[in-house]
Amino acid sequence: MKTLDIKSKIKSLGVLGLLLIGFACTPEDEDLSLGQKAEAAFTVEAIEGMRNTYQLRSTAESAFIYKWDLGDGEEPFSGTQIDTAFFENKGAYTITLTVVSEGGYSTTTQNIEVKNDAVTGTSAINAGNMEVDSAWSFTVSGTAETNYEFIDGALTITNGNPSQGGVAIWQAVELKGGRAYVFDADMKGAGMTNSWVEVILLDEAPEEGSDPSGTKFIGLHTWTGCGSTAFESALSDISCLGDGKVNIAEDGTYYIVIKVGSWDGYLGDGGVTIDNIEFVAQERLTEGDNILAGSDMETPAAWNIANMGATLTTLEFTDGVMKFTNGTTSVQTNIGVWQAVEVEAGQIYKMKADVNDPGSTSSWQEFYVSTTAPEDGTDYSTGRIYVGNTISFAESGTVYVVIKVGSWDGNLAAEGVTIDNVELVEMN
Repeated sequence: MKTLDIKSKIKSLGVLGLLLIGFACTPEDEDLSLGQKAEAAFTVEAIEGMRNTYQLRSTAESAFIYKWDLGDGEEPFSGTQIDTAFFENKGAYTITLTVVSEGGYSTTTQNIEVKNDAVTGTSAINAGNMEVDSAWSFTVSGTAETNYEFIDGALTITNGNPSQGGVAIWQAVELKGGRAYVFDADMKGAGMTNSWVEVILLDEAPEEGSDPSGTKFIGLHTWTGCGSTAFESALSDISCLGDGKVNIAEDGTYYIVIKVGSWDGYLGDGGVTIDNIEFVAQERLTEGDNILAGSDMETPAAWNIANMGATLTTLEFTDGVMKFTNGTTSVQTNIGVWQAVEVEAGQIYKMKADVNDPGSTSSWQEFYVSTTAPEDGTDYSTGRIYVGNTISFAESGTVYVVIKVGSWDGNLAAEGVTIDNVELVEMN
C-alpha cells in the first residue's frame, strides 16, 4: 500500500493557499481549484477469532488524513485508511469517520450493534487445560504428604491411605465487577473416603503451610454425600457443594483456589485428576428488587435516627424527601439515619440514591452498609459505600444501611441538602 507523506501534503496546501492569494485577480478561465474533495465512506467488518474487534476500512479516494470516532466516549483518534476498533461493552455505537483531502474534508457515520460484552463467555483462568504447570501455584497443609503431578495434560493429586492433609491449587485471576462467573472442570477418580475437593475464591493469595478458607461454591465432599463412588464427568454434574456460580461485586484481582485432601481418609486408587478448568464470565448483572423500606421517603417510620457524636443536624421528611439543614453560619453538626435489613450470602447489592446539594460548605453526605449497628452518641465510619457502587457479603444476616449528613465548621446552605430514592438493589 502506498505511503502518503502527510507533512508534504500539508506543506503543499500551504503553498497552494499562498498561490491563491497571489492570483486572486487572475483571469476567470484559469483553473485554481484545490482538487477533488474525497467523499468519506467506510466499511465495518468483524474480525474472526477476535471478540468485539472490527476492521474499519475507509473507501474514500485521495484522502490523506483519517480521523475515527468510535462513539464509545473516548477521544477521537487520527488513524489510517485501514484501522481496528475494539468495544469492551455491548451496546449500540455510532462510528464517525472524517477524511481530509486536497479538496477539503468530509464526514460520514455508521451504526453498529455489539451483542455481548467482550468478557462474557470467556474464562478468567490461565492455562486451564493444565498444559502449563507454571501457571499454577501450590500450598500444602496437614501432617501427611499430598502429592501432585502434571501428567498427559492433566493434574493428578494422590495421597497415602489413610492420610491427614491436603493441597491448595491456585492462581490469581482478574475479574470484572457487576457480573457472575461460573466455575467448572473435568474430574476423574475411583472414589474417595473422608475426603474433599472444594473450590473457593479469595481476595488474598494463600500462604504456605496454611489451610485457606472461604465460601465453598462448588466441589466434592464425601461427608456431604458426593465423591465417594467412582466419577468421571464435569464437576458441575456431581457437585454437592454448589453450582459453581459466584457474583463479583468489584473489578479486581482475586485468587481461585481448589482444595483437595483427606482427613483419616484416602483420595482413592490413582488419586483425583483435574483438567479443563474454566471460570467463565456471564452477562452483566441487572437490577432486581430493592430490599430497603421507605425508599421514597413517604414513610419516615422506616428510618431510625442516631446521634453521631455532635449537635444533631436538623432532619425533616417533607415533600417525599429527606431534608437536612443546619443554618447558614459555620457550625459543627452530624446525624445518622439508618435501617436494618437482611442480606443473602454471595448476593450483590447496588447502592442507589438521589442527592441534591445546593452548595454546602465543609460538609458531607455519606452512605454506609456494614454488619456494625449504629450506636447513639458515636460517629459511624464502617463500610463506606458510594452511590452507584456494589457490595456483597460472605454470610447471610443483618446489615445496617446508614446515611450520615453533617458539617464541620461549615453548613448545608440555606436550602439544605435533600436525599430521596435510597435503595439497596439486588443485582441478578
